[in-house]
Amino acid sequence: MSMLARIAEILEREGMIEELAELRRLEGTARAAEAHQQTIAEVTRALLESEKTYRLVFSHEMDPMSLFEPGTGKILDVNDAWLSLYGYTREEALSMRVMDVSAEPADTRARIARLETGGTTRINVRWHRAKDGTVFPVELTAGSLMLGGREVMYASMRDVNQRQSVERALTRTAKSFRALIESMPDGVIVHRHGELVYLNPSARRMLGYADDEDVRGRPALELVHPDDRESVARRVTAIITHGTVAPLLEERLVRRDGRALVAEIAGIGVEFDGEPAVLAIARDVTERKKMERELVMNDRLASLGRLSASVGHELNNPLAYVLGNVSLLERELSRGEVLGVDRVERCLRYVRTIAEGASRMRHVVHDLKTLARADVEERVAVDIQHLLDVCANMAEHEVGPRARLHKEYRAKATVRGSEARLGQVFLNLLINAAQAIPPGAPEDNEIRIVLREERSRVVVEIADTGNGIAAVDRDRIFEPFFTTKEGVGTGLGLSISHGIVTELGGT
Repeated sequence: MSMLARIAEILEREGMIEELAELRRLEGTARAAEAHQQTIAEVTRALLESEKTYRLVFSHEMDPMSLFEPGTGKILDVNDAWLSLYGYTREEALSMRVMDVSAEPADTRARIARLETGGTTRINVRWHRAKDGTVFPVELTAGSLMLGGREVMYASMRDVNQRQSVERALTRTAKSFRALIESMPDGVIVHRHGELVYLNPSARRMLGYADDEDVRGRPALELVHPDDRESVARRVTAIITHGTVAPLLEERLVRRDGRALVAEIAGIGVEFDGEPAVLAIARDVTERKKMERELVMNDRLASLGRLSASVGHELNNPLAYVLGNVSLLERELSRGEVLGVDRVERCLRYVRTIAEGASRMRHVVHDLKTLARADVEERVAVDIQHLLDVCANMAEHEVGPRARLHKEYRAKATVRGSEARLGQVFLNLLINAAQAIPPGAPEDNEIRIVLREERSRVVVEIADTGNGIAAVDRDRIFEPFFTTKEGVGTGLGLSISHGIVTELGGT
């Protein structure tokens, strides 16, 4: 804060309206007259020459100040900040000369001599000595002014020890910060104005850059997959414009050799090498995503494995009457007689039954393929009613001995997503519902499937009359490997279902 600003603050705080108005007038004059070499320092001196203003400023000034005689350097007055800095009493100070607190007295005498002609001088760091012998650096502003009709000298000191300590601390902090990000296992990418500034060793390894390769000045978006650049640019703009922290999000990056990888990235605005920049922390999750996909697929196959008896039943029934009707048809045709109308009708009936059975088996196989399909990333229009029917058919053997299955489709709903993944969710929920009900009394229990629309959302509800989940366990149902069905479930079904629904934009 400048001397004028400090004076204005003190005058305003003390309610000295007239003096504050005079300060503003003089300040305006100084600004307007800069072309004629009239400076703010001269205005300050004019204000200080007012005894009342001088006393007020002198006593309130946070920086140490002294008033002394020209030539001799005898101290005439000091403020409380001066006494605190040098450690003397007021009586001791008034018996001293300014050279007595200087660790460079000869230099101080020469500077006082040059000040006698008037004006204000800013002196760079000099060394002073406190009463206890401590030597410390100060910055000085000194000059002359008329006070009570008498020319006196004044000096304002600022102890730079604290500032230098802060600067050293900042330097140490900057070095520690650099050492921290250098050793981080996650990649750190720093860019400014759209250009790369820094990659830490982990980021270089992740993206395929050599340790000594200079990346500074390259476009930062070159590291981002072309399909993700627009969204990344929006996130960076939000960080710069609003100072927001970009939350963790999956983005695709591009290695130096052109191969893509999936990374979880968070961004924040920082000061790097003394200038504002954007720092992004990136974690390569390509392998983890691959394992997650395998885990999802394994869980789906495990669900189908649990339903293998149902699948076998679904295939065996039509297969039995297909084979039976084939035998009958073969016997009719093997007689070698001319076929009459009745026998032709019987043969046609056998053929229709065979076709019906084959069609039923084809549907079972299709349902199996739908639920076991590996192309889980494909997003298409999914008929939810049809998919619920498929899952209900697959779970029939699990549900049948335990409950009646009631379907209530209130809407013909289509959503965009993965048929295989959504089928996995519904199948998991149906199996869970069935396993919550002991077998043996299906007429007393019910599993209800409700499909409806709610505003712009499609809602699927699967409810059962089973035992439910204990209150103590409800907060844990989506935890991986948490299960209340020891020896029956893996504890992954609901966790994976939750992940699938969330990834597809649902809840």
